[in-house]
Amino acid sequence: MTGTDDPASEVELRDLLVEENCDGARWRRFAETLAEYGYAVVMAWLRSEAIFGMCAERGYALREPPTAWEYDDLVSMATDTVVKAISDFRRKALLDGGWRPDGGASLKSYFVTGCVLAFPNVYRKWRRQFDQRGEEFARSVLVDDLTEVTSRSPDPGDVAIARLEIRRGLAGIGDERTRRAVILREAGYTVGEIAETLGTSHGTIKGALERLRRNTGGSTRSGGGNA
Repeated sequence: MTGTDDPASEVELRDLLVEENCDGARWRRFAETLAEYGYAVVMAWLRSEAIFGMCAERGYALREPPTAWEYDDLVSMATDTVVKAISDFRRKALLDGGWRPDGGASLKSYFVTGCVLAFPNVYRKWRRQFDQRGEEFARSVLVDDLTEVTSRSPDPGDVAIARLEIRRGLAGIGDERTRRAVILREAGYTVGEIAETLGTSHGTIKGALERLRRNTGGSTRSGGGNA
C-alpha cells in the first residue's frame, strides 16, 4: 500500500505526513490509497462475514448478519467503516503517535486493524435501521404487495387465490405482533430476524407461528431452526 513495509521508509512517510499535519497534498494522496485498499478489504470481509469473527475476537459482541445482504447495504457499511477508520488512523496513529515502527505492525496492518475496530458501531447503526425498515414494512405492507413476494406463479388465478388466502389468514389474527411476524415470515425474514425486529425472543416467534400453523393450516413458511 505504501510501496514498502520497510520500517525506515514507513517512519519517513509518517514524519512527512505529520509534518504537514496530515492536511496537505501528500496526506490526501495517502488517504485515497487507504480508502481504496480498505474498501476492498472490508467488502471481502462483509461478503464472507469474516469481520464478525474478527470483532468477536476483540470482545465486540454483534448480532448475526441477516441471511441475505443487499449490495447497497454492503457498500454503505464498507464506506462508512473505511471513512471512520481513516479518520481514526489520522488522529491516533499519526498525529497522536499511536503507530510506532517497533510496535509489531506496519502502517497497512495498523490501518486494517482500525477498520475492524471501526466496524462495530457502523454495523450497530445499520442494524437499527434494518430493524426499523422491517417494522415499517410489517406495519404498512398491503396484501397485494405481500402476494407479489410470496407467489412465484405467473397464473393470475393462482395469484388471486394466494391473495385471498393471505387476506383471510391475516384477518383472523388478533394479536398485532403475531400478524407482523406472519407478514415478515412470508416476506422471507428468518425467525431469528423477526424476533430481533419485533424485540422479542426466537422462541416466542417460533411458538406463535407454530400455533398459527396448527390452528389455521397455513404455511407461514414452515421450517425448523432459524430458517
